[in-house]
Amino acid sequence: MSKLQTAVIVVIAFTVTIVAFYYLGVFDEFQAIDNPTPDSTPLTPARNLEGTWKTAFPVTFYIKTDFETFGELKDVGSENRTMTWIITGTAEENVVNVEVRFAVSNRQLVSESGYVPDVSPNFYTGTINGTRLTLTTGDKFSESGIVGEFNFTTDIITGTWHDNWSIAYEQEVYTATNSLILTRQ
Repeated sequence: MSKLQTAVIVVIAFTVTIVAFYYLGVFDEFQAIDNPTPDSTPLTPARNLEGTWKTAFPVTFYIKTDFETFGELKDVGSENRTMTWIITGTAEENVVNVEVRFAVSNRQLVSESGYVPDVSPNFYTGTINGTRLTLTTGDKFSESGIVGEFNFTTDIITGTWHDNWSIAYEQEVYTATNSLILTRQ
């Protein structure tokens, strides 16, 4: 038997052995898991955002109400907010829970503004699409449900807050475009 014939027989025998092991399930532990268990959850965008985020300085929030105009929102003042967000993952890969805490300073309102201040903390759902985070509320009093659109990197979240709700009358609290900047703590 020549060396070439011996080599062909060895390659065929090796291939048959590997195929037999494959069909017997010997390599199953090396394959990707289709349905991961809670202990083996893959790294996802939601996991990248988990943690505590804070503003480095107070951010101006503008306030509108229709307290005097009944149906037409009118600027009635502003306040500065120092914010802390606590972001936690959910069972859904691109959804996070966001607890928003804030402290208010320098509130300036016109008399008879009718503004009823937000409470702290508030709780929102965050939906991640690429490097975009959209905060929404399930609050039945909120007009659009969306309270903010943000872009994020590993250490910075930047975006615009725009919360609008009504109970007895309509109120809106918003920031200038991309003026809300939070950094990972």
